[in-house]
Amino acid sequence: MSFDPISLLRHLVRLERPSGHEEAARDLVAGVLADHVLVPRILGRNVVVEIGPAGTPALLLNSHLDTVRAGDGWTRDPRDPGRDDSRVHGLGSNDAGGAGVAMVDAFLACSKRSLPARLVLTLTCDEETGGDGLEVVRPGLANLAAAVIGEPTALAICPAQRGLIRFEITVRGRTAHASRPWQGENAITGMLEDLERILALTWPREHALLGPATHAVTKISGGTAPNVIPDLCVATGDARPTPAHPNEEMVAAITKCVKRGEVTAMKARMTPVDTPLDSEIVLAARGVLPDAEVRGFGGVSDLWHVRDVPGIVLGPGAPERSHAPDEWIGTDEVREAADVYRRIIDTWMGAR
Repeated sequence: MSFDPISLLRHLVRLERPSGHEEAARDLVAGVLADHVLVPRILGRNVVVEIGPAGTPALLLNSHLDTVRAGDGWTRDPRDPGRDDSRVHGLGSNDAGGAGVAMVDAFLACSKRSLPARLVLTLTCDEETGGDGLEVVRPGLANLAAAVIGEPTALAICPAQRGLIRFEITVRGRTAHASRPWQGENAITGMLEDLERILALTWPREHALLGPATHAVTKISGGTAPNVIPDLCVATGDARPTPAHPNEEMVAAITKCVKRGEVTAMKARMTPVDTPLDSEIVLAARGVLPDAEVRGFGGVSDLWHVRDVPGIVLGPGAPERSHAPDEWIGTDEVREAADVYRRIIDTWMGAR
């Protein structure tokens, strides 16, 4: 039975599959694999299938089934893939449906021949939110030796990604009538003092692929009425560490800046990932794509969940189309990625 990755991608786009609701997409992909005489395993909202000699080292191909929810600004139905031969439109077409179906294509091609080592394909849930996806699947992937994570990188090779810290600053004051501010303690004023120090922070050491660490204040709330001195102000921030400025250092520096309030690191476990450039999987990808850019991945991906083995992020599609209105991916991009994945598998397997 022949397989058309573009047809599968169009079917995926038609499905509602935000994080937490990937069952229909899971069943669709599992059915396609079963149609090709493979035996996929269903683990929650995840699909896992493998081929190759039992007990041998494994190369993982992973991409995610879930999407964000469609935001404002769409000029077409996010669930309509369209009929354009050169593009597949719709939510999740670029992030990361194109990578997922290209990996299925490469996996099916490899399933028709004998391999010297194991090849594992996982299509997982909850990548956009975290939860029950690759993090839950990973402990059951025995003897994993390397990983390719499918995300839109325009086929740039990304052996590194920054970490993630979400922090909250809480400043407490004392209420008073706004006409008598000296009788109270303004929590917003205290927050401004703390934020001024936080925003003046710099991270001078740059990582070769990831560049500088960054931080930003992304939300702030405070006050109850125009005529009341506020007794509470809360701000939320986002920090992206690198190996040059790791998580603990960034949390400590931000905490040190805060004099009026308290800092809580709500999410700080996701550390940077930095795969050595001389690892087999990086060399395999560079051999297949000698002219490709080698850079850091701009966001946070499931690469973190396989940080214990050498891994890269690589896939078709443009990063700027992700989470954007009128998302799309080129059909040629998907077919090229399938060929690239096949050749990376062959190169990596050839070193066994």
